[in-house]
Amino acid sequence: MLTISPRLRLALHEFYALAIPVMLQLLFMSARNITDIVLTANLGEVAVATVGLASKAVMVGMVALAGLASGCSVLGAQYAGQGDLHGLRRSIGLGLLLSVVFILVPVAIGFGFFAEAIIRLASTDPAVIANATGYLRIFAGAFAFMAVSTVLGIGLRVCGHAGTATKLSLIGVVANVVLCVLLINGAGPLPALGIMGAAWATLISTALEAALVLAWIALRKPGLLPRWRDLAALPPGFARHYLGIAVPATVNGLVWSLGIFTYGAIYGRIGTRELAIMASLTPLEAVSIAVEQGLATATSILLGHRLGQGRFAQARRLGWLYLRISIGTSVLLGMALLLAMPLLLQVFRLEGAAHTVAMQVYVVMVITFWIKTINAVGISGVLRSGGDVGAGLKIDVIGQWCVGIPLALLGAFYFALPLPAVFVLVMLEDVVKAVLTTRRIHRSLWIRSVIPSLGRVQLGTPG
Repeated sequence: MLTISPRLRLALHEFYALAIPVMLQLLFMSARNITDIVLTANLGEVAVATVGLASKAVMVGMVALAGLASGCSVLGAQYAGQGDLHGLRRSIGLGLLLSVVFILVPVAIGFGFFAEAIIRLASTDPAVIANATGYLRIFAGAFAFMAVSTVLGIGLRVCGHAGTATKLSLIGVVANVVLCVLLINGAGPLPALGIMGAAWATLISTALEAALVLAWIALRKPGLLPRWRDLAALPPGFARHYLGIAVPATVNGLVWSLGIFTYGAIYGRIGTRELAIMASLTPLEAVSIAVEQGLATATSILLGHRLGQGRFAQARRLGWLYLRISIGTSVLLGMALLLAMPLLLQVFRLEGAAHTVAMQVYVVMVITFWIKTINAVGISGVLRSGGDVGAGLKIDVIGQWCVGIPLALLGAFYFALPLPAVFVLVMLEDVVKAVLTTRRIHRSLWIRSVIPSLGRVQLGTPG
């Protein structure tokens, strides 16, 4: 009979108590896109391809937003570990300010004036281009509300209220589903807006969620809301520390998401059917990302607490433990999704050759989840907890732009391989990244405090 030591049992409880609410919240956020794809499936292949392609462009902005907010996550976790509310509040305030300047303005310009040019990079189908352009122009407004929810949600998670952030996110998702049903197909006096109805539903539901998060914090945790004086009187070096984490993380996220968009462009150039197949599998990818990033977020916050307290030896030990727990979780998830494959593929109404191709890609996706988990938890969890974000950037660039994308281009356009074979070549990116990530973790360069009050404290000799 398997026995678990009290210390391991406590570590598992602490880890999953944080990881599961974060996973659920990320799943709820992804559910908006999943809802759009599922509810537009009856509109035809072009509609599914449109939403799938537009979501890749949206991902670029969302990942950039998450990158800027990462400074709040890393510094906030270490300040929370010290019990420093002022430091946590300054982190939140700076995260909101930078999101407005560096995300909302560029997104408004890019999606407002250059949406068509962006979509033309990935598709030559006139119907897809026209629909995706309109979708992006409406969706652009949702980023303002996502910025508020993202940064304030981080503040809630690092101070022990991950469950609250999850519940508020669920309300936003339910609102999105209801609005999608009403606006895509029409109901009563509401006209059927089709794909554009999905975009409007997202915009309205994100506004509702942001308002709920603000209201809950104002009533229950007003000390988390930043004041102007918090930003006007930042301690020396605070902004530099924040940007030292946020800028590389943002660049890392942009490089990665642009790579994902490039993969989508490659699939789109192969054909609209292939693009629709990959779009149909977006929910599966969303589940994978939510689980991986939930595990990574829990890892980053819990290790950040230890690093903020100066408990470096414990952080090193827990870093490897959390990575092993995460790999085991993703293996179990992959097995469950393999069993559920027939049911899940039926949802998207793929028939004939398209169904066969989707099934082959599906299998490759789920059996490689555990490799992706090494990279997600290793880079966004372990390394980022100590501010070692530059290493993550280098690993992503090498794996994606030096391995995955060149191989995908060769496979698709030089050797004219079928979609499943091209996808296998793409997955080699993660194998290379997993090797580089585990080597970096072993060097222990991430084990340090990054908050200004403690300075840059290194843990003795790596090993």
